Amino acid sequence: MTATRFYKRPTAFRRRVYDPVMRWLILRFGFGGIIDRRGGLDTVQVLAVRGRRSGRWYERPVGISVFNGTRHVVGFYGHTEWARNLRAGSEAEVRAKSRAVPVRAVELAGDEKALFMRDLVNRYRFFARAWLKVRPTRMTDGDLDRLLSDYPVFRLEDRPGPPGPP
Repeated sequence: MTATRFYKRPTAFRRRVYDPVMRWLILRFGFGGIIDRRGGLDTVQVLAVRGRRSGRWYERPVGISVFNGTRHVVGFYGHTEWARNLRAGSEAEVRAKSRAVPVRAVELAGDEKALFMRDLVNRYRFFARAWLKVRPTRMTDGDLDRLLSDYPVFRLEDRPGPPGPP
């Protein structure tokens, strides 16, 4: 028997309105912008991942967080299809406006993932309380263990190669 993995199904509004509008704004105008107002480099961009079974490209607007000089993406809905595709080694790209940067995704584990999640919770305290259901000032080891098991984190490394279809 396999353990079930956390997955929070996006609302119909998210799937039918928010994601398509954000995807269009980011791909058309480069809208996404910096989301860390303290001078960080965190942005919202489109992550395109090739399906592990279908071979089709899927595009999802995601928050890209910079930690220790490298880009990271977190599956805030849990173990989503795009996270499973990345885990299976599928091709991926980060897209914004007319740019598509091929990337290789490396899943974080252990201490590296714990350090990243602690940093993320401390930088985005309101988000941590509202979405991740943890109190940044009182985060316990149990809270951290839950975050580490429920939310996949990938480091995005630039990969040489031709971009996929737009």
